[in-house]
Amino acid sequence: MGSKEKILVLGSAGQIGTDLVAQLRKDAGTENVWAADVKDQQGDLKDKGHFMMLDVLDGKAMYEAIQKNNITQVYLLAALLSATAEQKMKAAWKLNMEGLFNLLDIARENKHLRIFWPSSIAVFGNTTPKQHTPQHTVMEPSTVYGISKQVGERWCEYYHEKFGVDVRSIRYPGLISYKTAPGGGTTDYAVDIYLQAVETGRYTCYLSKDTRLPMM
Repeated sequence: MGSKEKILVLGSAGQIGTDLVAQLRKDAGTENVWAADVKDQQGDLKDKGHFMMLDVLDGKAMYEAIQKNNITQVYLLAALLSATAEQKMKAAWKLNMEGLFNLLDIARENKHLRIFWPSSIAVFGNTTPKQHTPQHTVMEPSTVYGISKQVGERWCEYYHEKFGVDVRSIRYPGLISYKTAPGGGTTDYAVDIYLQAVETGRYTCYLSKDTRLPMM
């Protein structure tokens, strides 16, 4: 990673962001990494480096933060995850898509900006081959989160091909971190089971015993 990179992590208080920010501060230097979230934070995220409150739906504020701090890389992690998105469909669509559009439009006018936007295996559905799944295959997502990620992939591809936007993405499985409380993903039980064991002494899982959910 180049020493001149200036990095902004949007939605940094989630299960990916808390670990990612800590690692980026080690790799790029604490002074070169800005953590951002829509809510104020406590602990290492705020106390051990740059932190700002920032709503990804506010394109003007995002643009100003990028310009003011000479940002060259942006990680867009802000999203409503699978389980929460099913309960708040329109809010999930608005956050997951408008936040991405705001950043893509900024990058369209600032060609030096590199965007990292995580996608998900939620883009696949029950009709997708389950073994040795190819990159280009049947994609019929059955969740609000999966639909937004599939559409987001297409928009990222469009902005790259039409406007030269430098955007990269990986389809992750469920991601969990012991540092952060469950945030609405389908694999949250893997974290919540330990939190509930400490707080209440028991946990009742909502999954059937033969359910298999890939996670990292």
